[in-house]
Amino acid sequence: MEEISPHMKEKLVNIIKDEFPLVEVSHEELKELSKDVKAVIRTGEFTPYSNIILKSGVLF
Repeated sequence: MEEISPHMKEKLVNIIKDEFPLVEVSHEELKELSKDVKAVIRTGEFTPYSNIILKSGVLF
C-alpha cells in the first residue's frame, strides 16, 4: 500500500490514529491470510493494493 497507493495508506493511518496496531504484510501474504477468513466484505474500492484485514477476537 505504501508504494502503490500511499494516499490510501495515509487515509488509513489517519482513521486508526494509533488506536489499533497496524501490521503491514506483502500482497502475497495477505492473499494467504485471507484463505481462512470467516467473512469478506466487498466495498467496491478499486484503488490498487489497498486491501486490509480486520482481526477481532476475545482474550479468553
